[in-house]
Amino acid sequence: MNPAPLLSAAACVTLAVGALAVAHRVRPVVPEGELPPEPHPVLSSIGAGLLSGFILLTGFLVATGWAARSTGIAPPRGLYLADIAAGTAVLLYPALAGLPFTPRYTTAVVFFAALVGYTMSLAVQLRP
Repeated sequence: MNPAPLLSAAACVTLAVGALAVAHRVRPVVPEGELPPEPHPVLSSIGAGLLSGFILLTGFLVATGWAARSTGIAPPRGLYLADIAAGTAVLLYPALAGLPFTPRYTTAVVFFAALVGYTMSLAVQLRP
């Protein structure tokens, strides 16, 4: 069994949950009786755009990496760096958008980050 995808998933979970915890710690305390500030509505479209870009780039790298085994034509290495940068941005986005550090949201971030890490690892490993 190849441990690289599991290690990548664990690293991404650590990054995402760590960023969420740090953002929660740095955020100012909300006075009792007041509601915490809501994230700006534009932040939802930014997250959707980041995620769409990451999915398209990773899907392209997986498909061309698989096809490169028979054609010998591999994507440029810069695309892999761009994929890792996009994945990192997607993992840091929940913390930057102000997602609360609660068990419910942390669990969602853990599962999401594990999937991001696993697919990034798959894209890199399929490169011939």
